[in-house]
Amino acid sequence: MMKTLDQVKQTLVEKLHDPADLMTRSFAYQGQEGFIIYLNTLVDEQWLEDTFFDPLLNDEMLVEPLIKKLAAVDLEELPTIDACIPLFWKGRYVIVYDKKPIQLIAVKTPVYLNRSIEEPINDRALRGAHDGFVESLTTNLSLVRRHGLLESLTIKKIEVGGSLKQEVALVYVEGQVDKVILQKVTKRLSNIKEELISSPGTINELLQDSKRSFFPQILYTERPDSVVGNIAEGRIALLIEGNPTALILPVSFFSFLQAVDDYNVHFVLGSFIRLIRTMALVISILLPSLYISLVAFHFEIIPQPLVISVKSSLQNIPYPPLIEALIMEFTIELIREAGLRLPAPIGQTIGIVGGLVIGEAVVNAGLVSNIMIIVVAVTAISSFVIPSPEMSAVIRLTRFPLMVAAATFGLIGVILSFFVILMHLIKLESFGTPYMTPIAPFKRAGLKDTIVRFPLWMIQRHTSMASTKPTKSPTK
Repeated sequence: MMKTLDQVKQTLVEKLHDPADLMTRSFAYQGQEGFIIYLNTLVDEQWLEDTFFDPLLNDEMLVEPLIKKLAAVDLEELPTIDACIPLFWKGRYVIVYDKKPIQLIAVKTPVYLNRSIEEPINDRALRGAHDGFVESLTTNLSLVRRHGLLESLTIKKIEVGGSLKQEVALVYVEGQVDKVILQKVTKRLSNIKEELISSPGTINELLQDSKRSFFPQILYTERPDSVVGNIAEGRIALLIEGNPTALILPVSFFSFLQAVDDYNVHFVLGSFIRLIRTMALVISILLPSLYISLVAFHFEIIPQPLVISVKSSLQNIPYPPLIEALIMEFTIELIREAGLRLPAPIGQTIGIVGGLVIGEAVVNAGLVSNIMIIVVAVTAISSFVIPSPEMSAVIRLTRFPLMVAAATFGLIGVILSFFVILMHLIKLESFGTPYMTPIAPFKRAGLKDTIVRFPLWMIQRHTSMASTKPTKSPTK
């Protein structure tokens, strides 16, 4: 420990690289000198005046030790200067007090820069709660507590990363979570040494089992009620400081086809919606490749009333069906990306006008057939039905190798490629849990809340990764 206040101040400034927002203010207490040091971009200076300087100036007796004087705030004594450095980035200020030896006290300050709680744009619900996570970990944990009035709800915090630590909270229900999975997740988080891991995608990539598979193995959500529903089934939620997205694990393939609204409507309607999503999934994967294989290799399979329409549509097209499909698929992807990057009103206009104008133009120019326009449009609409943007993106990517296989080997290529993808999904695991559960391995009880939704009183409220104790949860 340095011997003088000036040496301590110089050391702190050097270790912090003397940023422009670094502030120091001196004070005296009980005849001893001291100073506080903080980043004014992260610390509310008015709160600092009210909780630190005003009590010192208004206390005429000055009989209490300084640390007792600050007992009303969250503080901790630090052993070394190096222990102070990471706390500055968390919005704390440090008191350096010449008390022989010099005393270092870190004080936690409230955060006032959070946006208000509002409904998440990417995770909307027609019924139920409309609040979503924000960038404050404390606020997000409070939302989970309010939605999940569970006695055994457990929250554990861990600091992740290299020199720039990031606070991550593990949220689960004690007695429902699989201890082996919990230990595995905790160990993997502790082993992360990369910098700048505030993004959920970065943690996702570093945590998942099969890093070469592009199928999502962790579910994203911005809804507290969705987190509560999943942890009540034995899953674990990860919430990151500075990010409004929660990570849910372990999950299955069918978790990405479910939405909060499935539990907010009658179970018959919920099952019907899930069946529509399953059909949309099959259409978005197979429809372009099936069309290419039928037109290029198996024209005799097309029903007789449609043969004339298909032939008249294709007779003036100079390209094979694969090139047609690739032209339109890439065009759709360009329009989709343009709509996402532009401001919302302009993005909607680009999506509608661009699709109509380009579609009409390529047909009139004889570059693409009318049937191909219909196939690509139905496929694009089907991909929008999938609730998870991550799974939707994977499905769009999967179409391209299937189309190449269809153009090369016909239906045989489509079937073989589809089974290769299916075998990959069966082999895949999410933190030791089979990705295709409850289909493979087959579990009859799990089918009640997978492709269809049974009534809540018939659903056994736990998954294969949870304990055998059923727990009722509001939504998922």
